[in-house]
Amino acid sequence: MKQIFLLALFIFYSSVCAAKVIVTGLSVPIDISDIENQMVTSEEQAKLVAIALTNRLHLYGYTTSYVQRYHLEGDECILYVIESHIADIQLTADSDSKESIKPELHKLQGKVYNKNAVHKILVQLKEKYILDSIKVNVVNYNEGHDVQLIVDARAKKLLYSFEVATVPIYGLTPSLLLSVPIHKAIASAQGLIGFNEERVTVKKAILDYLHYPGSYGWHAGGNISQEYAVWERYVSDFTITAVRPFLGIGIFTTASVFDISSFVYGVVSYYTVSENEDAVLQKKLQTTYKDAGLELRIKAIDSRSIVKKNKNLNCTIFTGISEDEYVFTSRTSVYIPLPVTTRLYIIPSGYSFYTTSYNRIYAEYVFDSYLLGYSSRYTATNSRHIAKLELMYEVIYEFVFAEVFGSSCVYKTEYSEWDTTANYGVAVDLYYNTIILNIGCAWNTEENFGQYYVFTGVRAQF
Repeated sequence: MKQIFLLALFIFYSSVCAAKVIVTGLSVPIDISDIENQMVTSEEQAKLVAIALTNRLHLYGYTTSYVQRYHLEGDECILYVIESHIADIQLTADSDSKESIKPELHKLQGKVYNKNAVHKILVQLKEKYILDSIKVNVVNYNEGHDVQLIVDARAKKLLYSFEVATVPIYGLTPSLLLSVPIHKAIASAQGLIGFNEERVTVKKAILDYLHYPGSYGWHAGGNISQEYAVWERYVSDFTITAVRPFLGIGIFTTASVFDISSFVYGVVSYYTVSENEDAVLQKKLQTTYKDAGLELRIKAIDSRSIVKKNKNLNCTIFTGISEDEYVFTSRTSVYIPLPVTTRLYIIPSGYSFYTTSYNRIYAEYVFDSYLLGYSSRYTATNSRHIAKLELMYEVIYEFVFAEVFGSSCVYKTEYSEWDTTANYGVAVDLYYNTIILNIGCAWNTEENFGQYYVFTGVRAQF
């Protein structure tokens, strides 16, 4: 009889103390498989599992959600999760973009509050709307489990950014951009200079004014540039000076995750091509060209995340009349990061350039920042098309990125013959707030491994 009693007691004790963990009320995507696979044998263990789940929620950024209670009965230990939703958002701002910021913030309403997700959106809005600061205070909503976000945004009076990079052919190229936000408008001035160990290779200045009273706007400005240039088929080098004023109208819209702008411009251009001194005539030869036409610029960007993960598309099409010919020119670039895991990305991208003109003022170099591998190959073309594949790993979350890449290009030579080339390389990018530092090395497949090009750069915005 005693043995039967002990057996029954053992069975009862085992059934009570070997309880499976069941989580209810949880909808957010966090991994709790290790918690659910545990077996609870006492009230004290049940309490510890509840604390562990609350800590897991907070670790993933759900800092206002928690395990409200647990219930241990029979072979089940039920954990009741309370998810804290964003019930209301209040925005105060001295910015003209307040009406634009408000609907973007209200996309958060009704979602489970996540500190990391809210912070990321605020960083994006700060950059997109040129804000000096944007802060959030999280408070309890109506004495319940949900929260209210109180957001305060302050506009910048002046925005400036600079970039210093090493670029094939042009060498070291520092540039500075100054922008002044005005009422529903922004005025900008940008200057760039490039130089290598031999000479100043390029000088450029751009002034523009963008006015956006609503979902439409107009854009006016101009750029002046002077570039030292070489075509391999020409015996001498030359300098191209260009002046290009423009005036355009367009629209702003959104589609899915993309912010889209589409503008049509009227453009006139004046070019001066100065040859090196002619050995016979003992003077410089100078030729001028003019053109006028229409230019279409389309831009689509997904600005939900940091720069390295942003999908974007840029397309520029110019059609017009030069002094002696009809000219059509197009440039298109696309960059599409695709997540494989939370930290690993595969990134297909591409660039395409084409012009109907064989005049050297419209040509592009083949080996430049789009196709690294040579430092001073002056091969020029009127048609090139590049496909690139990049594998990027986020070594440290939103701080260190490591990449390997390869590019392939088909292009028309200066003698109107089609040719191909390819390159590959490695790079590392470091992010700190609004500062980005990158360094990498590229090899062209036409050369041996000992021939390489090292590129570096730093960009910052304040």
